[in-house]
Amino acid sequence: MNFLTCYHLKLTNINVNYTEKTILTSFGKTHIIVCGNSSKPPLFLIHGLNSGAPFALDRVLFLAKTHQIFAIDILGQPNKSDFIRLNKKENTYGEWLLEIINYFAFKNISLCGISFGAFPILKSLFIEEDNVKEVFLISPAGLINGKLIKTIFKFVLPMKRFQKTKNKKYLIECLDQLYDNYDKETFMYLKEVFLHFNIDFSMTPNFKRKDLARLQTPITIIASKKDFFVPAEKLKKRSKKSFTSLKRFIVLQNSKHVADTTTLKTAFKGLD
Repeated sequence: MNFLTCYHLKLTNINVNYTEKTILTSFGKTHIIVCGNSSKPPLFLIHGLNSGAPFALDRVLFLAKTHQIFAIDILGQPNKSDFIRLNKKENTYGEWLLEIINYFAFKNISLCGISFGAFPILKSLFIEEDNVKEVFLISPAGLINGKLIKTIFKFVLPMKRFQKTKNKKYLIECLDQLYDNYDKETFMYLKEVFLHFNIDFSMTPNFKRKDLARLQTPITIIASKKDFFVPAEKLKKRSKKSFTSLKRFIVLQNSKHVADTTTLKTAFKGLD
């Protein structure tokens, strides 16, 4: 079973009606999962690194009741979009996302990025933000550096041990540090990704304060207290100093980097 088989298994097990669409952008073919009521406001959802749209969608599926969701597979990741890696130091991630948004020609859209998914969103806002009504960033990358020692001992070393030995106990050790909970499809998918996918270990650069300060779109950030990749308190300090358009900053007291669906649903309910 390869990671794309696991990807499809995860998608088919999500309790929602969906369609799939592939868009040819200047940077490569991009696969998108569309679900929710087409009469509802559009929300573009972007997953994190070493992941795919179904796994992000499953975490925030409750948003399909209030939005039509367009869950995008990032280029160069273990999913159904082209394996083309964009340069994090250039504007290409933002340009790529804008091409997708402009293809659908929506007005007043919402954007939601999980982990690295925040990076192309912010890149796109630096270029054009007139059509964006609101942004939600969950454990966002590109704002602060995580705790290096904890990242090495809690993530990198268990992952490397799993890759070397193929002993599942190391994969469990690794995932237990990142996820509040995960299902068997996520476990099987990441098993294949860690063993057979060319993982990108390059650093995600942090955005400059002056660039973040000029954004006008209302931004809500959701962080997790037990997240060593994106520590909540450090992120809160940086966000409040950098964003002039920060609308809310929510800390999930008992969550890790990937918060469970129930906790996220409660957090979003509090935004109403």
